[in-house]
Amino acid sequence: MTILDTGFANAVRASHRSCRYALGLSAILWIGGCGGVFTGIPDLDIPDGRVFAQRCAACHRQPFGDHGVTHGVPDPRFRTMEEWQKELSRMEGLMREKGLPPLTEPEREAIARYLSRHAKSSGG
Repeated sequence: MTILDTGFANAVRASHRSCRYALGLSAILWIGGCGGVFTGIPDLDIPDGRVFAQRCAACHRQPFGDHGVTHGVPDPRFRTMEEWQKELSRMEGLMREKGLPPLTEPEREAIARYLSRHAKSSGG
C-alpha cells in the first residue's frame, strides 16, 4: 500500500468515526427526550416535564397491544385538566395491574403541575 492509499484509508476511517459519533449523539438526544425538539410536546426539558416524560414513557413508548404500534407520550394539550385527572387515575390503576412502580407523591405532583400548565382550556 502506498502512502497515498494509507492516507486515504485513514481519512475514510476518521470519517466513519465522525459519522458514528454524530449518529450516536443523535440517538442519545432522541432517547433522552430532549425537550419538545423532537416530539413537538412542550416543555419536556423542564423538571416537571421530565418527570411526565420519564414516567409516562414507561408504557407509552412501548409497543401498544399485539400489533406492536407505539403511541408515544401523550400531548398534554389534547385534554382538559379535568379529563387529565380522570386519565391519571385510570393510568395509575393500569400501572398497578402491570406491576409497575406506583407514582410517588412528588412524581404525582410534578405530573399534575405539568399537565395543569399545558392542558387544553375547558372552554375549547
